[in-house]
Amino acid sequence: MGIKTIALSMLILSTCLCFGNEELLGDTDGAWSLLGFNGYAGEVLINPVTGSSYFYWLFEAVNGNILTDKRPIIIWLQGGPGCSGETGILFENIGPFYISNSTQPTINPYAWNSEYHVMSIDFPLGAGFSYHKAHYDMKNTTAQATAQLYNLLVKLSQKYPTWFNRDLYFFGESYAGHWIPGIAYTILMNNKAPGVQTVFNLKGVGMGDPWTEAYTQLQSYGSYSYQRGLIDMEELQIINTLQQQVLDEMANQEWDQANNDLNSVTDLIVTYAGGINVYDIRSYETNYNLGQIPTWLGLNSTKNLLHVPLTLDWDQCSGAVNDGYNFDTLDSMSKYLPLMLDSIKVMVYNGADDLICESVGTLQMLDAVNWPGIGQFINSPRKIWRVNGQIAGYANSFGNLSFVIVLRAGHMVPHDQPQNGRDLVYRFINNEGWQ
Repeated sequence: MGIKTIALSMLILSTCLCFGNEELLGDTDGAWSLLGFNGYAGEVLINPVTGSSYFYWLFEAVNGNILTDKRPIIIWLQGGPGCSGETGILFENIGPFYISNSTQPTINPYAWNSEYHVMSIDFPLGAGFSYHKAHYDMKNTTAQATAQLYNLLVKLSQKYPTWFNRDLYFFGESYAGHWIPGIAYTILMNNKAPGVQTVFNLKGVGMGDPWTEAYTQLQSYGSYSYQRGLIDMEELQIINTLQQQVLDEMANQEWDQANNDLNSVTDLIVTYAGGINVYDIRSYETNYNLGQIPTWLGLNSTKNLLHVPLTLDWDQCSGAVNDGYNFDTLDSMSKYLPLMLDSIKVMVYNGADDLICESVGTLQMLDAVNWPGIGQFINSPRKIWRVNGQIAGYANSFGNLSFVIVLRAGHMVPHDQPQNGRDLVYRFINNEGWQ
């Protein structure tokens, strides 16, 4: 959706907001049921003056009841920035059904809600079915956006008091390496604030192939690519020179140029390697096929099911949102990790075949965190992680920190390894360890 400036009448009814030919009757969310699964979905006003709203989709656990049980809830945040949570739900095997080459949903045997409640939020505004009615509701920093997300969670907890009367986990991938530290820090700080009325029982977070700190993560593109055989020694020297150029530009606060040159690093590796998929170096198919997902989400019957106004169009990844976070891309979120590691469980996992957020850079980012236990983490013995007797990956852990390499997976681990991806999540939440 394009950015629109709305002129409001001074006369606004408490139950009705009117914008031209559109009428929004407050929150639209409600219950849904499909293929034997149940939950809640719809729009929730984040700014009742302008009408800007967030879309969420909640899946109750199989044989669970979020009104009465105490099962944990997982909130999924997609990356981008500006990509829809429905990508994770319907394409990455997180939800209880998926859409492939037809508009008929198919039951997913690897759904995360087989044991836990799961909610996705189209975040930030402008992603998916979330939309803004005024330009100033759009944010362009992680701190601003996650403060808005926190306000949404508070509103949901007040509207549905039992939903957050349980352990809370956040999971996400890619730019969620920004979102999750931001929202976790906000929750942990607000939980300790005097007189706070809403306390969230945040227990842990899982960040998949995260983009968290540009400064450390960008320095290993060359070495990772050389080790994987994607480039030769001469090309490695060129990539290393370009990486240093980005670091110099960041030091000189030349943010636009640094961001452009950062993208050039991966673009050049892709060219050297003959056109590989930057999200999965095993593939030369550079575009993922979403099948009939956009068609299904565009059906009036689907919008009615999910309590979405029929006038809304679904946007998988918003270019306008993405462009707005150009400066934020280079900001470091690792500054929030020490508080998180002192307070909650943190799991970082990486697909072994991802280039855009490759595992060497992720581990370097963790190694640089100013946390007393980081030395023990670095020296912790690697454990072999198996699923059904087959090696799924390798894990290092100490205290509240775990780092897991997922084999035969690229940027989107739950998509590439649905069974192992769910096992990863369940082991983490259930404290089952990695051996």
